[in-house]
Amino acid sequence: MDPKIAICSSAHRPQNWMALYKSIGDNDVEFELVFVGPNPPDYELPKNFRFIRSIVKPQQCLEIAVRNTTADLIMLNFTDDCEFQGSRPLGRLYQTYKSYNNDKIILSCRYMMDGIDLSSSAHHFSDSSSPIVPLAALMSRKLYRDIGGIDRNFQAIFGDLDIAMRVYALGGKVVISDVYLNEDKSKRAGSSLCTEFWEHDRGLLDSLWTKNGKVHFCRMKPVEPFSDINILKASQGPRGRWRGNGFILFEKIETNLPRVMRGIRKPSMYLNYAKRMAAKIMAKRGNP
Repeated sequence: MDPKIAICSSAHRPQNWMALYKSIGDNDVEFELVFVGPNPPDYELPKNFRFIRSIVKPQQCLEIAVRNTTADLIMLNFTDDCEFQGSRPLGRLYQTYKSYNNDKIILSCRYMMDGIDLSSSAHHFSDSSSPIVPLAALMSRKLYRDIGGIDRNFQAIFGDLDIAMRVYALGGKVVISDVYLNEDKSKRAGSSLCTEFWEHDRGLLDSLWTKNGKVHFCRMKPVEPFSDINILKASQGPRGRWRGNGFILFEKIETNLPRVMRGIRKPSMYLNYAKRMAAKIMAKRGNP
């Protein structure tokens, strides 16, 4: 039987995945998880949990995940430092979604961080007067495909918010459910894509859906979807720091040179750099 719901995500922290899976608990709806990223787990996944290895950029990994499920409904951009709160979360989401009898809606979870409810302020495009946008968006896979999926110009974040705005442009809407997702900051493992890629991806989102500082529902440019050709191996569109389709050595230089130059311009950090190098050398000596 095909799953009713697929949780689709780019993911790179397999140490968190089983806690997330267990937080789903018992549900009266068929579901699967499809995670795409660079780091395979060192343990066996449940039968309804699939991992696809790829080193392309996160928004492309999300697109790959959606293209590899047959579920009626998909949940987009479900980050792997989150867990569901409460019982039967997918069953409750499914029943709420079906009650609207409208395939042009997106059903959102409510957002918590470290157990604190932030849903009153975290679900808007910009300020409180702007459109509601989703967290872990539940929507029809057919609707997602009909509007073209993730735009290849997004690198790491906000492709799902672009999807939500396109649904608004079709006359649809975003609905906030009573199901909570809690983000545990201690499980980020030093990663902060939002900080690193805010300038590029938020700038792109705003350029598409705002004019003179105001949100509108007419996208400024056509969607550029991902191609199936080589989708697992090479990032399409702006690649960020992930693998593209160029010569790998040149890509590594291109990716790391700005960071090296920033370090060179900070002499106050030289002592720290020396300490790190010494620690690495000592570690190698102690582990031949």
